Amino acid sequence: MLTRSIAILVSLLLASHFASAKAAEPVSDGHVHILSPELIKIWKGLGIPFSRSDEYYSDIDVIIQNTAVRRIDLISMAHVYSSQEFGGFKNERELVERENAYVAAARDKHPQKVRAFCSVDPLREYALAELGRCRTQLKMDGIKLHHNANQVYLTVPEHLEKVKKVFEFAAANKLPILMHFDNSHRRFGKPDIDLLIGSILGDVGPVELRIAHFGTSGGFSQRTRGFLNAFIEKLNTDPKLDKHKITFDISAVALDKDSEGIRKLTDDEFAVLARYIRRLGLSRIAFGTDYPLYTPKEYMDILRRRVKLTEREFNLMLKTK
Repeated sequence: MLTRSIAILVSLLLASHFASAKAAEPVSDGHVHILSPELIKIWKGLGIPFSRSDEYYSDIDVIIQNTAVRRIDLISMAHVYSSQEFGGFKNERELVERENAYVAAARDKHPQKVRAFCSVDPLREYALAELGRCRTQLKMDGIKLHHNANQVYLTVPEHLEKVKKVFEFAAANKLPILMHFDNSHRRFGKPDIDLLIGSILGDVGPVELRIAHFGTSGGFSQRTRGFLNAFIEKLNTDPKLDKHKITFDISAVALDKDSEGIRKLTDDEFAVLARYIRRLGLSRIAFGTDYPLYTPKEYMDILRRRVKLTEREFNLMLKTK
């Protein structure tokens, strides 16, 4: 009987081990874009091609089906209406309001699965008013900033002050910020990090900040490594950051295809990326895909095959909220 009991116990322990070693799967995708039909029409009018049918980008039911995870953070693209590439709109603010409302309505169709992030150009005079409308009327769940599309330079005092007001709003309303930090300036990096930490995060109340694409604009170049080197040093040495929850969104980093002028990674770059992931720490990495660039299933496959993360590392990353 004792031998049989030991055998049963061993089998249970082995079953437990294999259950814990099961392939990790994402329960959430923290970086999913949706475009209104109006925005798609404008983009097509500018000659920008779309590789899939419109519903892939604009229909929340199709997006839910394609992402196939428990929860998504749905990100507005309203900030693009003030981009210089669009050439200017007399009704810009109205377009921004409609785009944010479109995202909020998509969330309302699937409130258990979707968090809605409003987007605004922080340099516009209506920025804080629009954030207030998004919070009080649309009940949106977060804020998206895109310093590249809106050419935001923290080294310009006026820009710094306006971005700081957005962070103060986020802290007061307990709203997470997803920030595309890179502004494409050739000197972007440590000076911008120093200003973000010393003049914004050091002064505002606790915020949840997710830095998109590991700090740059996608891919994993020397620019990305330089950014991470500077930020990791600050995380390890600057106590002003302790009150905040800061994570780094891995979306559009592990590229296995060229995307919008960003080249795909070589095998050596995938290996270096793996080292940086471990150096940064899996608990500081937020899973996201930059959908429609990838679906969660596609991107997880890349992280497994090309970056070669272990299942234990996946589990640590996927627990990051």
